[in-house]
Amino acid sequence: MKGALLLLILAVAVCGSTQRRPDQENGLSRKVTKLSGALADMRNSADDRRAQMRYLRAFPKTYKEYLELFDLGQPLYDGHEYVNAISPLAANYERTVGNILVNLSQDAHYDADAPSYLQQATSEYAAQHTKTFVSLLKRLPSMKEANLITFLADVENHRAYPEYQMIIDQLKTLGETALVNKFELARAKREKQPHG
Repeated sequence: MKGALLLLILAVAVCGSTQRRPDQENGLSRKVTKLSGALADMRNSADDRRAQMRYLRAFPKTYKEYLELFDLGQPLYDGHEYVNAISPLAANYERTVGNILVNLSQDAHYDADAPSYLQQATSEYAAQHTKTFVSLLKRLPSMKEANLITFLADVENHRAYPEYQMIIDQLKTLGETALVNKFELARAKREKQPHG
């Protein structure tokens, strides 16, 4: 009897720890509403810099927040339209967009859907705004930098991923030999791993 009671208490504790509390649900609902509204406003007035900045402010700032919104089963599952909307904003807000993408990617791990969209957006940003990307990358602790580079390198077919080579080419142009070596090593390691 005591064993069954202990198992019941343990099961309730485990289930309760994985469910969101009402205050967490409300916070998540507010984030969804704010981000969705900011995206709609920005689309309705594409050249309005204030709308663009509202969108950037509403966008998740950590990978955990990103997954809470865009991961499988989450309110804005997969996030494709949201991530795609952030990349063009680098034309007006290069450093802000870079900060967001680097902050998200420093803790990211490749997976389908939302993480892959983040990977693509970060790679495109790094290839087009390499100097700013490098300055942001160099501010990271070495473990975070290594994780970000590994995240960007984690694709099955590098021949179908020109952005990664573009990053390396731009790094060479800037004389960033140490980073070139890190990106090339990450790609070589990934290419040796089995696909799938």
